Amino acid sequence: MSSTFRIGLALFLQNPFYKIVPEIITSISNPSVKELVKLRESARRRRERESFFVEGIEDLLTMMAAGKKVSEIYYNSRLAIHSGSMKDIERWKESETFQLQELGEDAFLKAAYRRNPDGVVGIVQSWDLGLSNLKCDELNQPILLLDEIEKPGNLGAILRTSEALGAGSVILSEPRVDFFNPNVVRSSRGLLANVNLAVGEKGEIFEYLEKFGLEFVATSAKADQCSHEFQYQANSVLVFGSESKGLGEFWKGKIKKWIRLKMLGSANSLNLNVSVGCVLNDYNRIN
Repeated sequence: MSSTFRIGLALFLQNPFYKIVPEIITSISNPSVKELVKLRESARRRRERESFFVEGIEDLLTMMAAGKKVSEIYYNSRLAIHSGSMKDIERWKESETFQLQELGEDAFLKAAYRRNPDGVVGIVQSWDLGLSNLKCDELNQPILLLDEIEKPGNLGAILRTSEALGAGSVILSEPRVDFFNPNVVRSSRGLLANVNLAVGEKGEIFEYLEKFGLEFVATSAKADQCSHEFQYQANSVLVFGSESKGLGEFWKGKIKKWIRLKMLGSANSLNLNVSVGCVLNDYNRIN
């Protein structure tokens, strides 16, 4: 290689208008594709990397709007054009805050899990879920406490409902599901990024909340007072049990007020997300 050529190449690479275009990843065995699959499927891998898998342009935009750190985005041009997501991809090509990489269709479909993907997936850094982030003394909103919740889709739906109806915080008491599971992310429509959330063991959660003098409220079909008549405190702790077992003995012993949902039909219980929505709606109406 001549010195003239080397000098010319160096000057070309220094040109601010020059940008290396990464090759399209086509192999389903590519390390990046394998890593996306691991983050999608493995809670252990998500903990190791302190990151999680997000699929869908709207969910990623919600994460960004909430200030969460997106580290990598992968896309397929054909699928992104078909879904209308390509305009955001073009805008992101000038971004220096995260890695942007195109995948061939087979490689993308290997990484994705939705039936009709919109052509965009990403990796987002997880965040601290410690109780100290709750700031209960500054809130004037209800606190939702979910005991031993089991189903990712249900948790995601509850987070979406909580965000929509103004729950100040959501606390997971010894959950049986990983908060950053892709089904939680998807069912919440990415709104988990907007929820003030913490995870902990039963004892430490109660000890933390008790010092704020909060009122613990739970539902029971046997309660005398209906939810729509109850006078909630400004930041009541609304406690709900798991889908299969209901409220555990620990929290039953801490509840000071019991309420029931008014049923007009023969049903004596509702889906957990529906119950949460009913109680939060009654809280908002009364307060």
